[in-house]
Amino acid sequence: MEKRNIQIERNIIEASLMSAKDVFKRYKKIIAYSIIALISIFFVFIGSYLYYEHRTRREMVKFEEIMEKYRALVKSKDVSPITVSMTIDQMRTLVDSSQWGFVNRMGNYILGGMYFNNQNYSEARRRYVEFAEENPKSDFSILALQKAAVAAEYIGDYDDAFRLYKKLEENFGNTEFGDQIYYDCARMYQKKGDLFKAREYFRKVITSHPRSIFSLRARHRLFLLSYQEKNLK
Repeated sequence: MEKRNIQIERNIIEASLMSAKDVFKRYKKIIAYSIIALISIFFVFIGSYLYYEHRTRREMVKFEEIMEKYRALVKSKDVSPITVSMTIDQMRTLVDSSQWGFVNRMGNYILGGMYFNNQNYSEARRRYVEFAEENPKSDFSILALQKAAVAAEYIGDYDDAFRLYKKLEENFGNTEFGDQIYYDCARMYQKKGDLFKAREYFRKVITSHPRSIFSLRARHRLFLLSYQEKNLK
């Protein structure tokens, strides 16, 4: 009897499945470990997300409790300064321990306001500056730097106040906040005794923002400067 060689021809799908089977047999340990690793990563991700949600929710509850207490104390006529300071300390502890979420993002700005209202201008300045440095693109960054500069003025640190106002000019002078920024720079030049620059910046307020309330104030300041100089002659 004649012997024949029988060749089984497989289609593309069958050939691919057989190749995949061979690869799986050859690398089954590596594939198994990879699957286990992917499953582990998935569960770690889910666990981290749940932890993040739980912690941020708990922080927000605590934050709202402290804020409600603080607002009530501010409205109260018979309130002990020690009680207010203790409430601010509670907020400080919460903010400093926060790592993410709203409390971490806005905490220093809110703390800055608390310290400012409580006339702790040194700590207010520090918190406002930290917020501005950590959130340079935030709309609150301008307000934070302005408040920090005012706080610096209140404690008599005019050099730092001037530095902050110049930083505001550099970053936000060409925005809608330019009128106040130029006006504050002019004031600081006047405090430093540089009347030439003071007049220059007061005029800049008037020409760049003629309808602004700071334009009226700048005109008044220029009039007073001229009056003082006449009396000195």
